[in-house]
Amino acid sequence: MKKMKRVIVGLMALGMAFTMTACGGKEQTVTYRNETETSGIKTTDTMTFTAKGDIVEKLTEVIEFDISSFDDATKEQFNSTYEELVAQYNDIEGVNCTMTAGDDTITFNIDVDTTGDAVNELTEKNLLTMEGGGSGKISLKASAASLESTGYEKVE
Repeated sequence: MKKMKRVIVGLMALGMAFTMTACGGKEQTVTYRNETETSGIKTTDTMTFTAKGDIVEKLTEVIEFDISSFDDATKEQFNSTYEELVAQYNDIEGVNCTMTAGDDTITFNIDVDTTGDAVNELTEKNLLTMEGGGSGKISLKASAASLESTGYEKVE
């Protein structure tokens, strides 16, 4: 009888471990890219999602602007405007944004820890528009569908 109880308790513990693992979902990293040209600015936007199950835990975005077709004064205006944007991103806890400006390009690197309140704050400031899973969470599946519908392609 004691041996049977031990077996049952062991099986229950094993079952609970499997249940908790299944609920957490599998970890995955998925990248999407889009290239556009608007008003003479060629833009390459690369978004990488790190998710557990369907919930994104980290979002990394690299945006490259090719501004080679503009004169030096206009390039300086872009730099000034984009520096202000970097400051807006960095004012939000859980967000790290850097900008690199070259002669003909400006590159943004934005890292967002989506496990805190950063998604809500970014959305409120119109700095992020993503398909969510509710409560400030980002759904990987909904985001993928939204990005693909606007021309982004999954990078394999």
